[in-house]
Amino acid sequence: MNNENFICPNCDSKEILEQMFLSIEAPNNSDPWSSVTQVIKCDSCKKTIPAHLGERWDGITLEQAKKEYSEKYKN
Repeated sequence: MNNENFICPNCDSKEILEQMFLSIEAPNNSDPWSSVTQVIKCDSCKKTIPAHLGERWDGITLEQAKKEYSEKYKN
């Protein structure tokens, strides 16, 4: 699966293993994952990436996506 908009902020791959929509109950300010509703699993590094970072929603740059992923979501 390949999405022309996806670039993994962890490894720079453009290959997608799978995409998922998540249902959430209520966002929790102490857990950034609690408000993520769509994720993409990178085919290269196998990390689960919030779609808003992998597809760089709202015009964010790849560098901004990498920084946010590293600071908030990378585990």
